[in-house]
Amino acid sequence: MKFYKIAGCIVEYEPIYPLLKNQMEAYRIDEQKIDMKLTITKEFCEIKQQENPHLTLEQCEYIYAGSQFYNKLINLGGFLLHASAVVIDNKAYLFSADSGTGKSTHTKLWQKCFGDKALIINDDKPAIKIENGICYAYGTPFSGKTDENLNMKVPLQAICFLERGKDNSIDLIPTKDALPLILKQTIFPKKQDTINHFFDMLDVVLTKTPIYQMKCNISKEAALMAYDKMKGE
Repeated sequence: MKFYKIAGCIVEYEPIYPLLKNQMEAYRIDEQKIDMKLTITKEFCEIKQQENPHLTLEQCEYIYAGSQFYNKLINLGGFLLHASAVVIDNKAYLFSADSGTGKSTHTKLWQKCFGDKALIINDDKPAIKIENGICYAYGTPFSGKTDENLNMKVPLQAICFLERGKDNSIDLIPTKDALPLILKQTIFPKKQDTINHFFDMLDVVLTKTPIYQMKCNISKEAALMAYDKMKGE
């Protein structure tokens, strides 16, 4: 078996296919005191590929290993947010939206505006984890359709939910409006004790993290406006 440190957790797993092997290599460690074990098998991937013929065996492993990781992460103080996570000056900004809205396009604009200062640590499925009362964003090898991820842990500065718009505008939204937006873009646990733990984590994130809603077009002005609004003091 191989060992990986992902979102601060020691994970035991032996990747089957090259796609996930390559994605996980940057997270490889020698540590053997594990926090979780992933149990995806070749037989499981073959069954899932038959159920989803549009997917390759590699993609089945990638998708279901990621799903298993994020489900187990909830009991270890973290959860997935379907978002593109960009970092500037050791602050993480997560842009979340339905698929096809343009969250990856928006974070690419940050890279055009800020150059090498802007790092994308996960382009689709960053982990949010609470450690000693502080919220962090983590890059993970499970980064959706792209391979864009970095093995980094960065304090979470803000979360922004994107909508397409002709004009650019961004507003801070209250907790009651932010909660359903987060629930729509994460994995919801099934077991009651895990559900309770999940909502405890969400309460911390919503209390400590500014949540924004933004309407924007595809322009550098939109990226500059978002950064100026969310960067804080």
